[in-house]
Amino acid sequence: MSFIRTLIILSMFFYCSFSFARSNEYYQTVVTHMLTQCNTDCKRSIFEQEINSAFINLLEAVLRQLQWELSELKKEKSQ
Repeated sequence: MSFIRTLIILSMFFYCSFSFARSNEYYQTVVTHMLTQCNTDCKRSIFEQEINSAFINLLEAVLRQLQWELSELKKEKSQ
């Protein structure tokens, strides 16, 4: 159980380091809530929501980068 708890906390801090992540206060509140008031289902739900949100944000960033690169290629071909 402590391994899962440590994994959850580390992954939240990891996602917090990205530029599109939520604020530090949000993660402090979530971690405090998880450690003091949450049961197993609640922890699982929070973890899944954070993973899904981070994955979607990462995909959006990749798509924006690809879109920019394609527009640059289009500009180069038109010149």
